[in-house]
Amino acid sequence: MKFRIKNLFFAAALLLLSSGCGVFTASGEDSSDTHSSGKPEPGEVPGLSLEQEAAKNHQDYYGPGVPVALVTDVSSGVNNGFNQAALKGLQTYAVGAGVSYSCYNVYADTPDACKNTILTAIENRAEIVVCVGAHFEKAVGALQEEYGNISFLLLDGVPRDSSGKAIQAAENVHCITYREEEAGYLAGYMATLEGYRKFGFIGGEQLPSVERYGFGFLQGIDAAAHSLGVSNNIKVDYWYAGTFSPNKDIEDMALGWYQDGTEIIFACGGALYQSVLFSAEACDGMLIGVDIDQSELSRLFLTSAMKGIDSSIVIALDEFFANGRKWPDRLAGNTLAYGAKENCISLPLLDDAWRFKKATQNEYLQLLARLKSGGISIDTELPLKTNITIVNHNAQEESDS
Repeated sequence: MKFRIKNLFFAAALLLLSSGCGVFTASGEDSSDTHSSGKPEPGEVPGLSLEQEAAKNHQDYYGPGVPVALVTDVSSGVNNGFNQAALKGLQTYAVGAGVSYSCYNVYADTPDACKNTILTAIENRAEIVVCVGAHFEKAVGALQEEYGNISFLLLDGVPRDSSGKAIQAAENVHCITYREEEAGYLAGYMATLEGYRKFGFIGGEQLPSVERYGFGFLQGIDAAAHSLGVSNNIKVDYWYAGTFSPNKDIEDMALGWYQDGTEIIFACGGALYQSVLFSAEACDGMLIGVDIDQSELSRLFLTSAMKGIDSSIVIALDEFFANGRKWPDRLAGNTLAYGAKENCISLPLLDDAWRFKKATQNEYLQLLARLKSGGISIDTELPLKTNITIVNHNAQEESDS
């Protein structure tokens, strides 16, 4: 990491620690509430075009001018997960470097909505658009050539054409993906060392990033169970909910699992943890969080499988602005995968976030070191070879339909 990044993190961290998760307008007024309010539905105001719908859903921060735009999916910009971490990373860079930024929230879960929200950011003078999540893959694929003078940072995805096929990123696009399988592996392994034997995994949409979390989770459980000689005692209920939002189906599925003996559920995706947590509270079950440290949300979070979304954004923006507001050759048109080796994968260690009673931090650090050195191999494609019992509830649903 470059020296200027270290200084930037130090300065920005002081400001963010004093201000919490709020964002600031040019006047310095705290605007935390702007991202927690409900979003308008398409057509809520009669006569509005798609572009006008997108224009309603944004805020400018930190001074005049908006060279950087952050666009997030249909969930709130601050949702105790991926979007919040992306916002934090942008805040950290913007505050430390004195760069203005603007935040946009997509108004509908469609490729057209993603595209129109990006276009609104461009019309509002954005020079670089940070696109948060795989929902923006088709939009970036459609716009990267036409808007060659605009730079894009795409997180958790690569450009795709209208049919969903991956295409080559243009020189004005840089993509960052994460080795979520490593974070899932850490969480599964350590939870098994802690003594858990009945697990659940509830993923959101069946996107590659969610699959990688799940596949790593299963293999971490399997590896720890093998080392302890308890593979025959392990059961994992596994299900993709098809959404990152909380709903009654997720609540009912989690409740049924807890009532059937599941001890801990990996709630993997956006705000769906809210439904899992509701059911966990009714049954005194436990959860594993995702993307960021979610321990503050409830005492029922054992740990969180984290990836360095905020730090990866800071690094990328620093490279972009240091290179004269364009991607350097090693990033232009390329995708980087950040993992444990790049210090972007971890479990929370500090303060009250470490809630393991039997598994030790020394065991965790040794496991993390093996990941960093390449001493652990994790499969990211099916079929997975494990010795534990896995119940695929999506397959059951298909057979019942």
